[in-house]
Amino acid sequence: MSSTQTHQDPEQVVEDHGEDYGSDLANEDVDEVVADHDEEGDVPMDDDSDDETAPQQDGQDGPGPGQEEFVDNSIAAFYSHRKSVFSVSLHPSFPNPPLALSGGEDDGGWIWNTQDGSEVVRLGGHTDSVTSALFNAAGDLAATGGMDGKVRIWRKASDDFKSWEFLTNLEGPDEVVWIDWHPKGSVLAAGGADATLWMWQLPSGNVMNVFSGHSDAVSCGSFTPDGKRLVTGAEDGTLIVWDPRSAEVVSKVATHLDGGLTQLAISPDARVVVVGGAAGDVRVINIGALDNGGAASVVASLTGHAEGESIEGIQFVDVGGGNRTGHVITASTEGKAIVWDLSLAKMRCEVMHDAAITSIALHPGTTLFSTSSADHTIKTWDARTGGCVATQQGFTDGVLALAVGKDDGFTQGAETGGIGAYTNTASAKGWKLVGAGDEGVALVFRV
Repeated sequence: MSSTQTHQDPEQVVEDHGEDYGSDLANEDVDEVVADHDEEGDVPMDDDSDDETAPQQDGQDGPGPGQEEFVDNSIAAFYSHRKSVFSVSLHPSFPNPPLALSGGEDDGGWIWNTQDGSEVVRLGGHTDSVTSALFNAAGDLAATGGMDGKVRIWRKASDDFKSWEFLTNLEGPDEVVWIDWHPKGSVLAAGGADATLWMWQLPSGNVMNVFSGHSDAVSCGSFTPDGKRLVTGAEDGTLIVWDPRSAEVVSKVATHLDGGLTQLAISPDARVVVVGGAAGDVRVINIGALDNGGAASVVASLTGHAEGESIEGIQFVDVGGGNRTGHVITASTEGKAIVWDLSLAKMRCEVMHDAAITSIALHPGTTLFSTSSADHTIKTWDARTGGCVATQQGFTDGVLALAVGKDDGFTQGAETGGIGAYTNTASAKGWKLVGAGDEGVALVFRV
């Protein structure tokens, strides 16, 4: 559905700028390091938010001479950031509760309701941009990491998730590049611009380990899906597989990626890592031999992205049969995403945006994936063919962050901040998309 209007705040105020919870470090070690909640020293969060309302852009009945029609098919909007939004994630039990967590250039994060765009709580206390914001696996803790070097933690204070309280501020690197929660417990890792890697246990906030092995900014990282290892990449071009319990290097690989690593993804069976670099190169690294005392090694180079175009997203994807190990998607600033068949080290299909792709999000259990772009759109694709399933519009600037979750069927429209009133749920494929970017607005779509 399209409209010639741009986004309007529900209160029509003009501003100047724009539950059920559906191994080594896995179970016993997480149980050991994650103690019961310690209420001592807990500082209640000040969740007073500014009374400012969202920016309104003048609507018009139709495009003027030489103007293109502005299309907006969003179903809800969140306006409170007002500056660039760098990170968006959904609650792990989404859509129950229907919460999103975002962080941005306004030096803070927000937990907000995706059904009506209402604020739940502002996550403050940073003095520089928040580059990462994530819920833990259980959904009862939220973390924000910032360029100020702070990692701040909040926890839910009510069963209905409508109240959150500040828990602790974590000592860490001088600038946080990324954060990642352990998949099976409340252990958090963060990579820093000072070449260090930190890991804490929550809710105590105690430092578990500080890892040293890279010689430049730790630009990407993740726990393996089984939680047994931690894998990080750096601007020095190295990939390190760590033992998170001891902080020892299990294996270190020189990837020879010009400009260093920008992204990595680990296969669901924790045997393969795909890494991308600042110059458009992609490497496939086998870490399966580590289980038998062997070393990690580069087994393939994937060539298909333009030289000098940074890899900005990597995801393993199912192309049918429920197997997410054999195929991977890589996306770059040239606007191209490629689906690779790893068994052949060859391209299966490719898709294109009109400008840089900034992130990839999977539609779990399906062959679908979505991409956000500097061309102001989000597109959804079928990984089997590269066919475009849907295009989401409504942004007036680049889309920097993207998250996908199951659709709750909630009817949304103009009165909840969206312009594309009452999208027909009967024709939807069962997904909601949340995107955000440089204009400081997060939009919710149905696919």
